Amino acid sequence: PDARLEIHVFGVPESNGGAGGCAGSLRALAAADPRIRFFAPVASDQVIGLLGSYDLLAVPSLWLETGPLVVLEAFAAGVPVVGSKRGGIAELVEDRVDGLLVEPGSVEAWSTALRELAAGPELLQRLRAGVRRPRAMQDVADDMLTVYDEILQPV
Repeated sequence: PDARLEIHVFGVPESNGGAGGCAGSLRALAAADPRIRFFAPVASDQVIGLLGSYDLLAVPSLWLETGPLVVLEAFAAGVPVVGSKRGGIAELVEDRVDGLLVEPGSVEAWSTALRELAAGPELLQRLRAGVRRPRAMQDVADDMLTVYDEILQPV
């Protein structure tokens, strides 16, 4: 409660309108803390621009994420990630280089990470400097065309 931070939660509402289930529980838990705000989903073409206005992205997944696109989007925006040390998140985020990896489901570990980041700008600046922008789809497509051209060359 004493950490100087603000949390914005973006997500797809549940089919029941968020009145119950996970979204409803989160809203109820956060209701007394004005630093936590909920927002409607963002159009895919606006995600990277929006992420660029944030200090960091938190991905507190409890379940295995095989290739979380949101981590790549954050990196494309130059934003470090604090994420669960699990699956694709742990494969994409290099701990203490471009983000922090945190034990999934550990309130203590998440609290420690967020307090450390809120305590001073040095760590956050270092993590931001360590973010490597992912390859653009055009680069991948160009590489694939080169491979196909090489394969199709007569021997």
